[in-house]
Amino acid sequence: MREISHFYLIIGLQAGTVHSTAYHIAVATPGVQMLLTSTTETRTVTVDGAEVTYFDSVETTDGHRPLVLVHGTSGSTASHYGQIFPILATRTRVISADWSPLADSSAPLTVEALAGQVMATVNDAIGDEPFDLVGYSLGAAVAEYIAATQGERVASLVLLAGWITTDGHQKLRNGIWRKLYEEKSEAIRHYMAFCAFSPNFVRKADPNMVEAAIAALPINEFVAAQMDLNGRVDISDVISNISATTLVVAGAEDMMVPKHHSRALFGVIPDARYTETSTGHGIPMERPTEVVQLIDLFIRDPHRYPAGTIIPETHA
Repeated sequence: MREISHFYLIIGLQAGTVHSTAYHIAVATPGVQMLLTSTTETRTVTVDGAEVTYFDSVETTDGHRPLVLVHGTSGSTASHYGQIFPILATRTRVISADWSPLADSSAPLTVEALAGQVMATVNDAIGDEPFDLVGYSLGAAVAEYIAATQGERVASLVLLAGWITTDGHQKLRNGIWRKLYEEKSEAIRHYMAFCAFSPNFVRKADPNMVEAAIAALPINEFVAAQMDLNGRVDISDVISNISATTLVVAGAEDMMVPKHHSRALFGVIPDARYTETSTGHGIPMERPTEVVQLIDLFIRDPHRYPAGTIIPETHA
């Protein structure tokens, strides 16, 4: 645990966010631990019969708006934002939900349903206050839908590896995943990691850590439902309604959601600016410090770069 604590504090110090903060360790997802600020509370809310767990750091720093994080496929707050939530929580109030399977297991999972779970946790925590919003991967599509339908409640928006409509390339990859899932193949987790991370990240990472991360990947019916949804995402009918000041972030080596999808978002959202990270699809896991810096600087000064700007990578 000492090494984990040191790791989080190093991230915070590099991003210029942490000076002295008390943390506690939460087992947020089976097998995945996350450091949380001492004020962070774990709560649940019932949404259409499904019990949804969320984390709320409670304290608002310097009067800034609450920040809502939305994780991606097969993820959770701990696995996708575990290195990011506790540092951002020293800067402002952070809220993040862990999606829950629908109460009606026969109903297809939809972007609208996941957005409903997120908004239920937000409303439970802060009522009708405005907030800033970050979404990653499928969570970016959910965040796009929320921003498009909640109007001025979403003040600023950060999209990590997002997309508007699933294309043939994505459907091909999802089809391979589905076949591995139906065959109960032992290779499925390694396939997921192969698709998620950049060659440079895997090459430099400790092989034991990589294998441990692969072993921890959840494979279950709810993940399969999320993968099914990935194959049919289409929010093209509402995407142009986004009025929030937006930062679009692409992984330069992303093979799951190639960067042309982020460029399409950059082109269609009126008040958007664009940047890339030298990563694969796993942006928040490969470059947590850079993501902290991108989010923190953007929500504090969203108009630092005018709409239409292509921002050079920070390399934090």
